[in-house]
Amino acid sequence: MNLINKQKKVAVIGAGFIGCCTAWLLTKQGHNVTLISTNTGGSSAALGLLMADVFQRSSGRSWRLRQQSMQLFSEWQQHLQGAGSQAKINRGLWLLTNNCNQWQKYQLLAEERSKQGIGMEIFNAAALKEQVELGVLPPLSEGLIGGIWSSRDGQLDPTEWMEELLLDGQNNGLKYINSKVSQLTQIDGSWQLSLEANNKDNEIYDWLMVCAGLESTDLLAPLGLSNTNNLAMQPVLGQALELELPAGIHLQQSINWDGINLVPRPDNHLWLGATLEPGLNQNQAGSIDALKDMQQLNGAAPEWLNQAKVIRHWQGVRAQPLAQPAPVLEQLLPGLCLMAGHYRNGILLGPASAMWAATIITNIKNHKSLER
Repeated sequence: MNLINKQKKVAVIGAGFIGCCTAWLLTKQGHNVTLISTNTGGSSAALGLLMADVFQRSSGRSWRLRQQSMQLFSEWQQHLQGAGSQAKINRGLWLLTNNCNQWQKYQLLAEERSKQGIGMEIFNAAALKEQVELGVLPPLSEGLIGGIWSSRDGQLDPTEWMEELLLDGQNNGLKYINSKVSQLTQIDGSWQLSLEANNKDNEIYDWLMVCAGLESTDLLAPLGLSNTNNLAMQPVLGQALELELPAGIHLQQSINWDGINLVPRPDNHLWLGATLEPGLNQNQAGSIDALKDMQQLNGAAPEWLNQAKVIRHWQGVRAQPLAQPAPVLEQLLPGLCLMAGHYRNGILLGPASAMWAATIITNIKNHKSLER
């Protein structure tokens, strides 16, 4: 949809997944968009799990955002592939558990989704063994109680998608500035930015979309906004391993095993990662013991996972709101929006967050449909 007659000049600050999605969508809608960041490889330690249908609730803002994102992902994928992109979504997700209470929750969830007409199957331990015999799943540990299979959820490669969104956006007029933003200045209802690269960006913007994660609070502080509207956020570590699997072991679809994610990669490699709870500092997260516990699925791993060879380890910090549900999508001042605090779902909620920004810019009244 072309909105040239309503074109706005927009700066998107932060080039993680949220920022790339927002900049791309606003560009496609005809706005004059500049993406500003020193890092186009943001969203570190994100494995790209798309967990929408397996969300425990069936109503409310979080549910609507997840469902909207999954619909948009399908539309965006078709558009990008039509432009020659390799961006794809690997559909299908297993949730497995060794925990009796979690198993009961999975059974109730599968029943609820079945009533909604959403494809989700439940597997007890015996049924999972049949899937192993059929080659659908690799060998599983003996203590596994059960799990569910969600056909519409899945996984994508965040880096590939960000590269494709940026490339397609630039082909359609998106501008990229490699610089850190040091200050936001309001001028007669519009906005100007101070950049570390050249001290001053002389452009005047109608809208600023601040998608800079934890750095967002530092940018907003001089405006007196960092502690307004319960905007405080805390860092939460995400960590990941890349493993080389033993010969003969093949993982076809992504698995969430009691909160630890296993994602198949080319050449029989595997990404394995988790988001850590607050209180575990960066040194602890990167410790040998912590990584070993994660690889061993906290003692529940099958033998082939224990034998897998560690290729590399990396980690990243995610922003978690302290006083409100994730994410924070709020217009703070005329022309100034904060899009941060996505916590565990920065990849899944990218498209819906971008659409929220587009709705704010083009028709501010309609954005209330996605409020809490």
